[in-house]
Amino acid sequence: MITWMQKHKKYLVVTIWVSTIAFVGAGFVGWGAYDMNTNRAKSVAKVGDRSISIGEFQQKYGTMYEYYVNASNGKFSQEQAEQMGLDKIVLQRLIQDNIMLNYADELGLSVSDEEIILALMVDPSFLIDGKFDKAKYENALKQARITPKDYEYNLANTLLLDKLFNALRVDANSKDLDMLAASYFMQDRVSIQIINEDKSSIKVDENELKSIWEKNKDKYLTKTKYTLKSKFIPKVASDENLTALKEYYEENRAEYRDGFDKILSFEAAKDRVKDDYDMRQTRKLALSQYLKAKKGEVELEFDIVALDGDYGFDFEELKNAQIGDYIKPFKYRVDYKDGYLISKLESKELPTPMAYENAKEFIIDDYIDNKLSKNLEAKAKSALNNFNGTDIGFVARDTRPVIKGLSENEVSEFVNLIFANSAKDGYVILGNKAVVYKILDQKLVTAKELSGYENLLRNSALSIKNEQLIEDLLSSLQHRYKIEQYYKGQ
Repeated sequence: MITWMQKHKKYLVVTIWVSTIAFVGAGFVGWGAYDMNTNRAKSVAKVGDRSISIGEFQQKYGTMYEYYVNASNGKFSQEQAEQMGLDKIVLQRLIQDNIMLNYADELGLSVSDEEIILALMVDPSFLIDGKFDKAKYENALKQARITPKDYEYNLANTLLLDKLFNALRVDANSKDLDMLAASYFMQDRVSIQIINEDKSSIKVDENELKSIWEKNKDKYLTKTKYTLKSKFIPKVASDENLTALKEYYEENRAEYRDGFDKILSFEAAKDRVKDDYDMRQTRKLALSQYLKAKKGEVELEFDIVALDGDYGFDFEELKNAQIGDYIKPFKYRVDYKDGYLISKLESKELPTPMAYENAKEFIIDDYIDNKLSKNLEAKAKSALNNFNGTDIGFVARDTRPVIKGLSENEVSEFVNLIFANSAKDGYVILGNKAVVYKILDQKLVTAKELSGYENLLRNSALSIKNEQLIEDLLSSLQHRYKIEQYYKGQ
């Protein structure tokens, strides 16, 4: 979060309140796993002398949720947020922020009322005709369901972090710029020789396969097997309530696009809207049934056996579940019908070594890949000692020359690898090919050509040095302040 704040700090004043509105659309985070001790019921965590309030957590969740919605062109959903554990990510980043805020307090940094007022006065979200408008400010906070006191507290924290980062900021010097220039703009004149190896030429030795299996039984394991008692909630076929459908469409219109990425009209997207609306109603029903099942008021009806990797299951949740735990409803398909599945973990069989016959197909793949790589390496080393390459001219990090015998992806991988290696010659294995190379010459673009990139280099150097500084500082402060975490996740 700290890195994100450094890059986007000039937008934070706006996003503090905008994100809260986004949060209302995202849906509130469930508090079922929250520690309700009366002394800490208003906080999700405490770092040093600073508590992280539920409201602060909700607002930051909204900020992150809005970020992912925008990054996905409106396709990010609350269900995806739950699957990726967005609430836990937000809490961890808030803890990191508050570690830094504690450090700012320790250094004696603070934010005055005058600084908060100034930040409000220049915030474009609250201006009318270039002047701060109190009514617009109050309406915006009211719409975002946040009090001026809470908003200004969050704003003060943002300004304090900004002040801390500015106090810690280090400048880039000429050596930094020279180093980056050499890294970004160095050009190598390269000669290459391409060697191909055909998988079909590799003969499989049964005795070698068995020997590999004997020595690596722990590598070839069965998948974890989960047995779940389940109940399927089929998709609700709701009445065609145009008002409800139009409201749903307006809330989620960014998700309905044509092949040219243009938002579809309600009429054009109506069938999809109804399907999605029905699935949302089904999810609500499934959540209700899930809670009743946990209380013993609803019986689960049939058994399902799932293996690691099967479509539709959240195996991270299953992996951490204990026997008897209920699994949150998730989208599932039974007999060509969509809906949600409620499950209870009945048993879990951990991986065991496969019998040779079952493992054989996997062993053969590894055997052939290993032989192929060894053959290519042997030929590449021989070719390097008796090099007879073709000069392809000067290559830079950002160039992708056309090289006969290599695909665009292979060229890209080859260029990246030779610039990641400091050796003047060598070879690169690309699947069933080896590219043997020698660097014949090197050159740096002229000072005149570099002059156009001076700002880029300086900004990159500043970003690298300061981000690393903050990362190192945060790492050293992790154990300096006591961290108490009350919210345990959804």
